[in-house]
Amino acid sequence: MNGRIAFAVSNTMKRQLSLPVVVGALLVWGVLATGETDGAKYDVSYRGIPGSSIKVEGTSTIHDWVVECKLISGTMLTEGEFPTDLSVTKVPELKRLPQMIIRVPVRSIKSGKRNMDTVMHAAMKQPEHPFIGYQLTKMTPSKEPREAGKPLRYDMVGDLTIVGVKKSVAIPVEVVGHENGGLRFTGQVKLKMTDYGIKPPAPKISLGLIRTGDEVVVSLEWITRKRVLE
Repeated sequence: MNGRIAFAVSNTMKRQLSLPVVVGALLVWGVLATGETDGAKYDVSYRGIPGSSIKVEGTSTIHDWVVECKLISGTMLTEGEFPTDLSVTKVPELKRLPQMIIRVPVRSIKSGKRNMDTVMHAAMKQPEHPFIGYQLTKMTPSKEPREAGKPLRYDMVGDLTIVGVKKSVAIPVEVVGHENGGLRFTGQVKLKMTDYGIKPPAPKISLGLIRTGDEVVVSLEWITRKRVLE
């Protein structure tokens, strides 16, 4: 091939892949492979693995509802290993702000009911905005009193992008070690759909009698695997 690399993409794949998806995948792959971002060098990567989940709980005029996503891609880069010693009486300060990027495919958010999923994905403009994104901007030890043996608590602030609207969101999280040096993050935050320009769904077949509440509770469990970068 005269020293050049050729890429063959089927017509089916061409229809499935959009420019934002390809660019996003290349950016995440580059960070994972080199450990470099914003001109800084990191030496440990924590990458999301199966077992992670995001649960969204809400209300409506007839019953409460729950949707869940178990497909969460993302990575966190740190300078040295992230603290996991639960015996400490003070949550450790981090050497440097970790670089964390998380992506959630909107189509993977499911209720188990086809009609509800169709209405939900339409309200979130899934074709135009196929991903929910989160990028960490601040992470500090929680100021709450600490008891040795309990999970490490940090206050995270990051840019959450939904339906193309980006807003800064604070999320308190608990962190514990996982298998083979990995990490397990858990946290919960309340959000309003209208803050992201999402009109709370109201199925047309209900003639407006079924209305969804604006506020939702989002619970996160993100499990990662550790990799030392060279």
